[in-house]
Amino acid sequence: MKSSLLWMQEYVDVDMTQDLQKFADTLTTAGIPVEQVEYWGDEIKKVYTGKILSIAKHPDADHLVICQLDMGDHELQIVTGASNVRENQIVPVAVHGAHLPGGVKIKKSKLRGVASDGMLCSAHELGFDDSVLLPEERNGIWILPGNTPVGVDAVDYLELRDVVYEYELTPNRADCFSMVGLSREFAVLSGRQAAYPDITVDECEQSISGNVKISIEDEELCSRYTARFLCNVKVGKSPLWMQQRLRKSGVRPINNVVDVTNYVMVELGIPLHAYDYDKVADHHLIARRARRGEKIKTLDGTDRQLTEQMLVIADAEKVCCVAGVMGGFTSEVTEKTKTVILECASFKGSSIRRTGRALGLRSEASARFERGLDAESCIHSLDRCAQLLQQMGACDVAQGIVDVYPRPQKTTKISFTSRQINAFLGTDISEEQMISILKTLRFGIEQKGDAITAIVPSYRGDCTEMPDIAEEVARIFGYEHIPSTHPWSNITKGEEGYHHAVSEKISSVLSSSGLNETVTFSFMNTDSLKKMLFQDGDAVYAAVPILNPITEEFPLMRTTLLTSLMDVLARNQAVKNPSVAIYEIAPVYRPKALPVTELPEEELCVAGLLYGQRTEAQWPDKAENYDFYDIKGMVEAVLKGLGIQADLQASAWAPLHPGKAAAFVKDNNVLCHFGELHPKAVDNYDIVGPVYVFEMHLNAVLPLVNFLPDYHKVAKFPAISRDLAFLAPVQTDNADIISVIQKDGGPYLEAVHLFDMYQGKQVPKGFKSLAYSLVFRSSEGTLAEADIQKSIDAVIAELQTTLNCNLR
Repeated sequence: MKSSLLWMQEYVDVDMTQDLQKFADTLTTAGIPVEQVEYWGDEIKKVYTGKILSIAKHPDADHLVICQLDMGDHELQIVTGASNVRENQIVPVAVHGAHLPGGVKIKKSKLRGVASDGMLCSAHELGFDDSVLLPEERNGIWILPGNTPVGVDAVDYLELRDVVYEYELTPNRADCFSMVGLSREFAVLSGRQAAYPDITVDECEQSISGNVKISIEDEELCSRYTARFLCNVKVGKSPLWMQQRLRKSGVRPINNVVDVTNYVMVELGIPLHAYDYDKVADHHLIARRARRGEKIKTLDGTDRQLTEQMLVIADAEKVCCVAGVMGGFTSEVTEKTKTVILECASFKGSSIRRTGRALGLRSEASARFERGLDAESCIHSLDRCAQLLQQMGACDVAQGIVDVYPRPQKTTKISFTSRQINAFLGTDISEEQMISILKTLRFGIEQKGDAITAIVPSYRGDCTEMPDIAEEVARIFGYEHIPSTHPWSNITKGEEGYHHAVSEKISSVLSSSGLNETVTFSFMNTDSLKKMLFQDGDAVYAAVPILNPITEEFPLMRTTLLTSLMDVLARNQAVKNPSVAIYEIAPVYRPKALPVTELPEEELCVAGLLYGQRTEAQWPDKAENYDFYDIKGMVEAVLKGLGIQADLQASAWAPLHPGKAAAFVKDNNVLCHFGELHPKAVDNYDIVGPVYVFEMHLNAVLPLVNFLPDYHKVAKFPAISRDLAFLAPVQTDNADIISVIQKDGGPYLEAVHLFDMYQGKQVPKGFKSLAYSLVFRSSEGTLAEADIQKSIDAVIAELQTTLNCNLR
C-alpha cells in the first residue's frame, strides 16, 4: 500500500514542513509500519508547460524536427527526435539550467547546427515507470491534457513534488489499506482532526428496478452484493489529478470508469467492479461457485481454468468475473460502453486467497479482499464512485440500489474499565485520555459508572475483546511512554528438555564427524517418494495434505527426511560441489487417520547423507571417496554417544541397495536404517552416485538413551582368549553366530568379535571360514583352561546343531 501525502491533505492537514521521515517512524511505532519514504520531484527544477506553435523539419537530419513553443510570456525553439509531437499540443519543457531525475542537467545546445533552448520531456524522464503509464505515454513526449495552462511550473501542476509512504501493513489491519483508513491514524498521531468527503448522488429518472438483478447462490463465500445502474456513460480519460494519484499509489490509469473504481478502492479500501451492461446476459449477475470445466478469459488476456472451489460472478450464460481477483474480458468496459452495472461486494477472504494462489493471479483488489473487508461500507463506496463519475460528466445515475445482504454484519461491543486497561498494560492512563483516543479512532463510547463499552466500527474486524482495546490505547499513547517493569509471576529457572538434549548430542556427534547440518522445508510430494522407490501402500504415503501450500510442488507434510536431503544433494551437484556430507534433525508428520480430523503425530527423526570425496587429493595421498563403512561408522558413533548397544542386521528398506543395506536393531525394534542408496533412486533424481544415507527414528531411540556411562572397576585378574574358526554356510549371518556364542559362552565370556573371513580353495564350495576371538575373564581369580573348556564345547556343539557351522 502506498499513500501520497498531497492526496492525504484532503483528509488531514499534514504538516509537510515537518521531518516526514520522523513522522514515518511514529507511524511505524504505532503499528502502521512505513517500509519506505519516497521523495517525488525533489530533483526536478525549471520544467514548465509549453504549447507547440509550429513544427518544421530539420534541414540536415531526417529524424529531427524543430518546434516553436509558447511558454506563456515568451517563446522557445527546441529540436527533438520525438515522432508523436503535433501542433497545439501542450507538453512539459525542460529549459536551460533544468534538472531532471537521475542527475540529468539540461542546457542550450545545437543539434546538427540548429539551436535548441531545452528539451521536451517524456513521462519516463520525469520519473514515471512503464507500469503506471498509459500505452500511448510509454513512448515519445508526454502529451498533457488540452486544458493545461501554458507557462506554469510543471512540477506543481502535475503534482510531481510529493512525498509517498510505502507501507508493509500487517494482515489484521485491513482498514489501513485505504487513504481514509490511514487518515484516521494520521489524525490521531498528529493531534489533528480528519475530514472525509461529503458523498451525495443526484439520481436521474431512470430506475435500477427491472433493469438489473443480483443473486447470491453461495452465502458462505459472498456475504453481501450491491449494485448501481449507470446510464449515458461516456468512456474516456480520467482527469489528470486522478491519474497522478493513482500512479503514486502504484495503479495504472485505464479509462475514467475503471480509474474511478480503482480510485475509490484506494480511497475507501473497498474494491469495486464495472460491467458493460449490454454484455451481461439477462442483466443478471450471480455470485456462485464455478462449475466443473468452466473457463474465463481474464482482463489480462489469459485463459484460465476454474475449479468448483472458486467463487465467480456469472450471468445467465457465462462467467463474467473471478470474484475478488480479476474481471472477465467478455464484460469489460470499453470506449463503446454506454451503460454500466457498478458492483460492490463482500467476499470471504480465505476463498479469495486460495483462488488467487491456484490461478497464479494477484491484484490490488484481491490483496484487500484476502484480509477481510467491511461489508457495511459497500453502499458508501458505490455512492462515492457514482458521485465522482457524475462530477466528471461521465454518466447519469439511475434511481435505487440493488442490495442483497442475507446475513448483516453484527456490531461488536467490548466492555472494560480504565482500571482493567491500566492493569493489563502496566500504565496509569486516565479514563478521559483512553476515551479520547478511542473516539479519535472512531470507536463509539457508552459509559455507565466505571464501566465503559466501546462500540467497534464495522471496519475494525480485528478488535474483538478487551486486550484489543488495550492495544489501541497503548499504541496511540505511545509504547515508548510505557515504563519497563518485570512481570509479576513465579519465575522458574529454564532447563534443557530431554528431547532437546538428545538432539543436541546427536548434532554434536555428527558435526564432529564432518557433516553439515541443513534446515529444509517440512513439505514434500508423492513424486519424491516414488523416486526413492517406496512402494505403494507404504506408511510414508499416508501424509497430511496442506490446504494452502506455498507451491503446488509441495502439497504434503513430509513423512521422511530423505527426500529433503536428496533435494539438497541435487542442488549441490548442480553447482559442481564434489563432496556433500549433510544431516538434518527435524520432525516428520504422520496423520492418525485420513482425512485429518485431529492433530497429526510429530515424530523427531535424524537423517544423514554422504556423497563424493571424504578427502581431497593432496600429494602424496590420493583422494578417497565415502563408502558404506563411513555411513556405518557415523551411525555407530551416534548410538555410542547415546549409550546404546544394538544388533546389526541386514535391511530390506526400499530406498537402499539390496546388497549394501543394514539396520541397527534393539529388542526387535529398528533404530536406524543405513547403507548405499539404490542405483535406481540415484537415476530417478538424475544425480551422480554412489550416495550413502541413514535415517533414525528417535521414538525408538529415546527409551534406550543412557547418558551415564556404565562404569566398571579395572580388572584385577588377567583375561584368557581363545580363537575359533568355523566353516559356515555362505547364507549364515555373522550376527546369528555371535548370538549363539554370547548365549552359550558361559558366565566368564567378556567379549567376542569376528577377526577374519575367508573363502578360497581350502574352503568347501557353499561355505565360508569365519574366525572369532573369544575373551574370558573372572573377577574372582585367574582362569585356567579347564574353567572355559566346558563353555567352548557348548558353543561348538550349539553352532553345529543350529547353524550347521563346523569347527575347522
